[in-house]
Amino acid sequence: MADTTFITNESNKKLKDRIAELIGHSKELKFLVGFFYFSGIRELYSSLKNNPDIQLDVLVGLNVDKTVHGLSEYSDNTKGLTDKEKFEQFLISISKSINSDDFDNQTFCDQARFFIEAIERDKLRIRKTYDPNHAKLYIFKMKDELADLKKSFFITGSSNLTKAGLSHQDEFNVEISDYGAKEAEDYFDKHFHHWEPP
Repeated sequence: MADTTFITNESNKKLKDRIAELIGHSKELKFLVGFFYFSGIRELYSSLKNNPDIQLDVLVGLNVDKTVHGLSEYSDNTKGLTDKEKFEQFLISISKSINSDDFDNQTFCDQARFFIEAIERDKLRIRKTYDPNHAKLYIFKMKDELADLKKSFFITGSSNLTKAGLSHQDEFNVEISDYGAKEAEDYFDKHFHHWEPP
């Protein structure tokens, strides 16, 4: 594992790459972020796919994206529309979304299927904090065969679980493995088990 302390998303210091490396050595992930976008978790698809039994818990403190490449829950406040007209408008919005270049490709379908199956197997759990929370905390619990070296790592800083936050936006994150891991996990667990249902 690389000797990395500060992660800024500059050329060879991308958070996406460090998280992908740690996913390969982990049995459990606990991510607390202010913002969670599908674009962010898609950045981790390959490394998660290569470790399919990993448990990933995501706790969102502020907001999730309401659209995925334009696909959203249909909402229209136009007065006088019948239920049938609202349903037809919903179908039109779905049709436009799934025929876009972002949606209508094999890669996106494979990724969506992977994450849906992970949710169904309870390997991916996504929750919203009860109270607003802007923390960014990425916890990596090491596989049993590596636990003698380090039991866990965590990264904290400015990056949300978004494509920009993981890859190309200027950020400043620090990786910590020698102290504070238990307190970090306790903080995550306290909020993960006191969550706001949808």
